[in-house]
Amino acid sequence: MPRRARPTDATRSEKWLRVAVNDRTAEFSSRVAATFGWHGDDPIEWLSPLAHDGNAEYFDQAFLDRLGVESLRVPLTRFWPASGPRWDGLGRTRSGKLILVEAKAYVEEAVDYRTDAKGASLTRIRKSLAIAKRAFKASAKSNWETPFYQYANRLAHLYFLNRLNRLDAYLVFVYFADAEDVPNPCSEAQWSGAVRVIKKALGLSKNHPFSGRVGTLIWTLPRRG
Repeated sequence: MPRRARPTDATRSEKWLRVAVNDRTAEFSSRVAATFGWHGDDPIEWLSPLAHDGNAEYFDQAFLDRLGVESLRVPLTRFWPASGPRWDGLGRTRSGKLILVEAKAYVEEAVDYRTDAKGASLTRIRKSLAIAKRAFKASAKSNWETPFYQYANRLAHLYFLNRLNRLDAYLVFVYFADAEDVPNPCSEAQWSGAVRVIKKALGLSKNHPFSGRVGTLIWTLPRRG
């Protein structure tokens, strides 16, 4: 089933995103809105991860259902095989903006060498990545399959929603700085540098065609004591 309930106890980015969505909702919503330059009169309803929903992650058709997407010009199954990205967070504004969230708490977590898919599934993924890469006008020399595959496939799904299906979709990468429960906590400056490397590796220019729909939010956590 493309909905996965998560354990009550969590650590690292999963823990901190839960805190943001469930306990610091207004602040998180404000930060996300500011990331995209939205006005404050379009409130965000966070749809996951929610404590009363088992802090569930959604993927495949379930993430679309959770966002309230009722019909598509291009079905997800035509674009991506089953067992696709598990979305760390999902939200929707009152006006219908769709928000996809990917969260990280330390730099090494951002590295994902490649998909484990094989056969026809791998062929479909490669084809969709290539199409999305061209749509983003990324450098032809860049590699979207490794070592930042996860970042790339999130971009591909934004392309799927916004370009192929004409939906008002946005993707925000949330990076938690100074997280004390990770192997190597990152400062805000270190995250900024890491993001620059990722974008360079993926051949993304500052003003690529989806630049207004891809946001970077670095949230510095308070130190204990």
